[in-house]
Amino acid sequence: MPKLIFESRLSCSVEELWAFHADVTALTLLTPPGTKVTVVGPDTRVENGALHELKIKKSGVTLTWRARISDVHPPFGFVDTAEMSPFRSWRHHHEFIAVGSGCLLRDTVDYELPFGILGQIVDRLVVRRDIQSMFAHRHRVTRQALDR
Repeated sequence: MPKLIFESRLSCSVEELWAFHADVTALTLLTPPGTKVTVVGPDTRVENGALHELKIKKSGVTLTWRARISDVHPPFGFVDTAEMSPFRSWRHHHEFIAVGSGCLLRDTVDYELPFGILGQIVDRLVVRRDIQSMFAHRHRVTRQALDR
């Protein structure tokens, strides 16, 4: 199962980083151009057991994404695990780590595509680069929103 780790040093506190990510409206800021995310479920809290339901539209295709929130440890992070998505499995661990007068944002994504070897080929050719691009955008936007 592929594991990708994305890290950025920020000049804000973990509390500020937590507040930014705990607000579901941040998803619209964090979504790369060309993709539209709409929160459709009523549950928008970042707390253990919350179920976030999203509609994601990209390249003319709309899909539903449902993620269960767990391992919530304010202000240090949480996990979202896809219960419905185009992936066979998806687990995203958001970590906010105090470092000196700032913090480290670390996103760890463990995922797997369906369809066995075919899914692995599609991952290497397309999906992995798409995920890397998405998290580069997310970290850039987070830095712009929070860096002092």
